[in-house]
Formats: sequence, structure tokens, C-alpha cells
Amino acid sequence: MTNKQIIYLSLYFIFSICIFLYTDMSYLAKLSLIVFVLSLGLFLLSNMPAGLSSFIAIMIGILLGLPEDVMFHSMNSHVVWLMIGAFIISAAIEISGLLNRMINFINVRCKTSRSVNILLFLIIQVISVIVPSTSGRAAAMLPVYKAFETRFPTNKKYFALLIPILILMGANLTLIGAGSHLVGIGLLEGKANKSISYSEFLLWGLPFGLVIGLVTFIVTKIMYMNISEDVLYHQEKSHEERKPFTQIEKRAIVYIVITITLWMTENIHGFEIAFITMLMGICMVLPRIGVITWKQGVQNVSWSLIFFVAGATTLGNLLVTYKVVDYIQDHLLNYLSQFQTLNEFAILSIIVIITVTSHLYITSHTTRAIVFVPVFLLFSEMFNLNPVAVVFITLIGTNYCVTFPVCSKALLLFYEQDEKPFKNRDLMKISVILMPTYILLMIFSYYIWWQFTGLSLR
Repeated sequence: MTNKQIIYLSLYFIFSICIFLYTDMSYLAKLSLIVFVLSLGLFLLSNMPAGLSSFIAIMIGILLGLPEDVMFHSMNSHVVWLMIGAFIISAAIEISGLLNRMINFINVRCKTSRSVNILLFLIIQVISVIVPSTSGRAAAMLPVYKAFETRFPTNKKYFALLIPILILMGANLTLIGAGSHLVGIGLLEGKANKSISYSEFLLWGLPFGLVIGLVTFIVTKIMYMNISEDVLYHQEKSHEERKPFTQIEKRAIVYIVITITLWMTENIHGFEIAFITMLMGICMVLPRIGVITWKQGVQNVSWSLIFFVAGATTLGNLLVTYKVVDYIQDHLLNYLSQFQTLNEFAILSIIVIITVTSHLYITSHTTRAIVFVPVFLLFSEMFNLNPVAVVFITLIGTNYCVTFPVCSKALLLFYEQDEKPFKNRDLMKISVILMPTYILLMIFSYYIWWQFTGLSLR
């Protein structure tokens, strides 16, 4: 072990001892917390494969007292199955030949880095409005990334970072931008008998989402784009592009259109996006009427990523099951209750800073909504605040999750591509600039827009 690893391990043991000695949680709650931190540490601070790191933590937890069912139930997550289906669909797009057509289209149409970036930004803003899941949008954009990666190899890292981060920022645009929005609004309806409509969320979220998306694009471009490709080689329209679509390509297009339509109409038919993605993935590998073979589909699934998401989701759920989350809520409220005379700016700053930084210690997007929406609804009662404004600002704050790959399934999907296109420190560098910018923009948006359109805290 290196000296740095020995220091990290020592700090982890000190943390674990403090948890057991100085907290009054149950044994399984304490164990869940230290195992969760172990999984994050192995993922972030070692070169261990992602899936292995989470399951090592789970196995250690089981040996120390967690129930064995924790391992068996780890695949019981809609996100896991959504990602499996997404990998199969992505493989179908690539193997069918549609990806080559897309690359050829880019070769012909995108003559400069400016045209590439404008196209990419517009595509992501559009799908952020119509596809109701950050993971689903990441899955849809994966073939686009592969096309850009092939066409512009020196900017591989830039596109691998820009696409998922823009997708995450796009979650702010609409009510269906993230599943956590629906969770938060459900809690608002249950506790305060109020709600946020699709049009209201669009009114408040769209301007903020577009501005932070543009800021994200500028920051990432300055930091990681290789300007030597500013003027790109332009190919004439090739014979490849003029070829008629094959039967396999036509079939793939039909399946993709059906998939996107079903994603967009989730509220109408009632099937979850994970089921839809798996259903269409299975359709694409069916004999005779499919696009690829079952073997090709399975081989293109990043199983290391799947196992990591399964393990990390399970470990995160343990924090809820064994009341670790409740413990954090109670202590946070007890601390905040000391400040009975806070002004509006202080209250706004507290909500924004806590929610934006929450991804550092609660990696699941939905779990953050489950934890912080009830906390800040109690906070709103304590200080006589507008619960709609409190919940909306909380949801926008918890949408930020850029610092580590583990904080978002969209980031993990790109991070776990062959020969990892970016490293943990790349995201951290971006987040050092983007996180304070995000916080300041939320506060600025409140004072110039939100408070004048029905979102005043008082």
C-alpha cells in the first residue's frame, strides 16, 4: 500500500470508531453507514473495478451482521434494469449500422467545433424536455457520444464529460426532468395539500435550466476542449451516406421511435421507463424480427457498471431502512431550530447550500428528495415559509450531482465506457467551479425571477 492509501485507511478506521462510539444509532444502522462509506472510498480512491468495490462492501457488511438478503435483493432496482436495457438498445443502434450513418452525418454537416457544440447543446435541451429520466436521456445520448468519439478522438474526454453533465443540468427544465421531482411533489401534496403543475415547473425551471446549461457548456469547453480541432476536416458527401437504408436499419429506426414515444407517454400508459427500456431491448434481440442477436446484446452490457449500481443502490437503501437518514434529519432540524430569527436571505442560503452539497453524502437522487423535502417542509412550518417555494428550491438544489461519478447514473454510464474517458478528478475540477456557480445562480434566480412569479418564501 502507498502512504496515501495508508492515510485514507487510517482515517476510515477513525471514522468507523467514532460512529460506533459517539452515535446512538442501532448496530445495523452504524454498520450500514460505515459499509456505505467503505464502498464510496474503494470506488473513489482505488483502481478497483466499480462493481467489485460495491460488492466487497456488501460482503463485509453481511459478514458483520447485515442480512444475507441484502445481496440477493441488490438487483431489485428499476435503475439496474433500465441500464441493462439501455446498453442493449445502444448495441442495436451501433451494430445495425445507424451509428455509422450518424458519424457520416457529423462528418458532412459539422465542419467546425462551433457547429458540433451547437448541435449537441440543442439535442440535449430537446431530449431533456421530452424524455422523463436522466438515465434514459444518458442512454439515448450514448450512441451520439460514440459518434463524436469516433469523429473527434482528441476531444473524447470533453464529450464524455459534457454530454452527461448537460443531461444532469437539463433535469431542471421540466417536471418530468427527474423522478425525484415527482417524489418531492408527492410529499408536498401529502404534507401541505399543495402541488406544482407541469406548467408552473416549466415557468420556474426552464429559464434556470437553460442558463445553467449554457454556463456548464462554457465551463467544460474552456477546461477540456482541444481547440486544435476548431477547424475540422470536411468530407464530401460520401457514397456511404447515399446508400439506401437496409432492412435492419429500418427495423432499428422503428424500434427507436417506439421506444422514445413510450418514454414520452409514460404518464399515459402507466409503465415505468425501466420496463419500457427492457421491453424494447428484448424486442431488439428477438429472432427474425429483432435487430441484433441475444449474444450481441448481452456482450455489450457493462456488467461491472450494472453490479456497481446494484450494490450502491442497495447500500443507499440500507441508510433509509435502518433509520440513518432519520437520524441525520433529526439532528439537522435540532440544529436549525436554534435560529428562530433568520432573515429571508439566510433561509434561502441554508436551503440552497445544504441541498446542492447533499450529493456529496447522499449519492441517490431520489433518496436526496426523500430525505430533504420532508426536512425542509418542517423547516417551512417552523419559519412560516411558502411550502411550494421551499419544495421547488429543494428539488432544484438536489438536482446538482456533478462532483463524483457515483453521484449520478448518467455520469456512471459514460464513466464506465471502455478505457474510462475521464477520471474522478476531472469531475471534481469542473465541480469546484460549477457548484458555487450553481449556488449563486439559484440565489440570483430567486431574487430576479422566482419571487416575482409565485415562489416567494414569505
